[in-house]
Amino acid sequence: MYKWPQSSIRKHKFDIFSILTLSWIANLGSDMNQETRPSTVTRSFRFENELSYILEEEAERMGISVNALVGIILRRYCDFTRYLSKIDMIVINREFLTFLLDTYDDDSIRKMGTKLGQIIPSDTIMFWKKEINEYSVLEYIEKIICRYGHLGTYDEILQSEVRTVVIRHRLGKKGSIFFQAYFCSALKVMLGIDANFEITDSSLKFDIINRSKN
Repeated sequence: MYKWPQSSIRKHKFDIFSILTLSWIANLGSDMNQETRPSTVTRSFRFENELSYILEEEAERMGISVNALVGIILRRYCDFTRYLSKIDMIVINREFLTFLLDTYDDDSIRKMGTKLGQIIPSDTIMFWKKEINEYSVLEYIEKIICRYGHLGTYDEILQSEVRTVVIRHRLGKKGSIFFQAYFCSALKVMLGIDANFEITDSSLKFDIINRSKN
């Protein structure tokens, strides 16, 4: 229950309509927070002293609490790490990947991206999410490719009937060529979408028509 500060009551005169309106807004905000906040559970874990020290040090460096950091680590494991060996993914140095791409000409990279885009995303998403739809495909790009795969930075915006996705990366021009072919092929095979792409040496952008509006 919201309590009005005594100083405010003494200094200001509130009519009953204002008080009821502000009270309703306060309760609405509380209800919205309850609806949007995910349910949580309290657990106790025992850590080695060294691990506890590392967590505290890293949390301070990131400007977050140890609790928040542990939540990030567990979320990463649940969303990504536990699937690594099952979907044949490995961790690779970015410099090594860039060097490999630079050994191919542009046309060979397009062919490679197109071929891999027809197979890998659908197999991975089906194992990971058990269903293929626009949401799971974009989640694959955002999480597997970008957030946890560290191959780029994902951003999107939904305007009217068009969803625009932008990915920034550090794989050079040939990385953009590969991603364009890979995602273009994946979107065509899984969703039947012919997306419009724009690329630079460090980014690519594509638009998806929101078919639910049609």
